[in-house]
Amino acid sequence: MEIEFTDNITRTLLDILKPSLEKADEIKMGVAFVKYSGFSLIQDDIKRCLENKGKVEFVLGLDFRTTEPKALRTILGMAKGGLNIKLFCFSDPSSDDTPVYHPKIYLLRREDRIVISIGSSNLTSGGLRDNVEVNAIIEARKQDEIVSDLYGIYNRFKFQRHRFEPDFEYIDKYEEAYRIVHKRSVEALKEKSTQDKIAELKEKEKTLPKPKATIGELFGWQRLVYERLPEELFQTSDMYIYEKDFQQFYPENRHIKDKIRQILQQLRDLGLVRHISESRWQRIPGGK
Repeated sequence: MEIEFTDNITRTLLDILKPSLEKADEIKMGVAFVKYSGFSLIQDDIKRCLENKGKVEFVLGLDFRTTEPKALRTILGMAKGGLNIKLFCFSDPSSDDTPVYHPKIYLLRREDRIVISIGSSNLTSGGLRDNVEVNAIIEARKQDEIVSDLYGIYNRFKFQRHRFEPDFEYIDKYEEAYRIVHKRSVEALKEKSTQDKIAELKEKEKTLPKPKATIGELFGWQRLVYERLPEELFQTSDMYIYEKDFQQFYPENRHIKDKIRQILQQLRDLGLVRHISESRWQRIPGGK
């Protein structure tokens, strides 16, 4: 495993990502904000990845100020054009029960090698090239535990209940509120007319498809544990019989039982396991 850091001064994040983008088998990006200025810098690389039978996925935040409708519409247009690209959005945090979505994680996989960026850069020209940013760049093997942990984090926010797949109608409605805020000020978000538009968006979100976790989406620890779940009700301790098995996959982990408990909780949050009572679980049918 190799780790380096970039600040967009001596070397930009764009310079680091571009060589891996077009050659990737799979690209996953989970960022708080996207602008067309940022997406356009990597659009050709994304297209080449897709032309080479790669797959691409975005999980993007909405805020009516930074995330641009043009960027969303461009990505969705590529998806509707038959390319293997997915767009998921995180509902605007305008209600008390919606957490603020603020990650910046880029996962680029080619065969058994993964290039990962975690840091402060959004998918904007500033984040990729122009701003002073700090990002950790990790190059690791697919089987390294740090890769499993980072894919686990990505899955948890991808399959969080506020995720949905927007359509063009939704993006058009989002743009209406976006234009009001940009034309006037952030304070316009608090006005009744803007809040009414946001309420319309919330209602629209209820009708849109949501990503559903399946075993095919699981990676590393999550997949290892899920594949060994009993079909019938089971106790947490029942999974400890696989401790040595798991140790072979991750020999440096000295807390296997703790990890098993953590992963069961993650699988519960993904909707693949039901927590019946203290230490009792049930695998939910249908995860394929």
